[in-house]
Amino acid sequence: MVFAGLTLDVDATALVALALIIFPFVILNGLVFKPFLELFEKRHDRIEGAVERANQKLEEAERQAEAFEEQIEAAKRKGLEKRNAIRAAAQTAMNEKIAEEQGSVDQRVKQSLAEIAKEKDGAMSTVNAEAHRLADITASKLLGRNI
Repeated sequence: MVFAGLTLDVDATALVALALIIFPFVILNGLVFKPFLELFEKRHDRIEGAVERANQKLEEAERQAEAFEEQIEAAKRKGLEKRNAIRAAAQTAMNEKIAEEQGSVDQRVKQSLAEIAKEKDGAMSTVNAEAHRLADITASKLLGRNI
């Protein structure tokens, strides 16, 4: 063995040196290291908790955004339905008004055609009478006598 010639002499100075190393370590451990590790652990827990709370808030905000989008879509659908209903009502009212006006126009056209027919009959009777009168005058002149 390589260590066969090595002798280790343990005396009081080695024990004092060992005590001088262990004693500050124990004191520093209680005064510095443990509080630092506890503080570090608390900080780590707070950070992790904050991250977890932030993720929860983010998920909640996403759910609310989805719900809001659904409400917007529902409002759009309702708006379209109401717009279509208003358009249909307006179209119905317009069709009724057009039908009413068409009836009024048809009635006026019939009245006008009746008046034209009456005036035509009057004019035809006047033309017929005038044609007979002119025929009598023409016959009288051609024949040289009154008919």
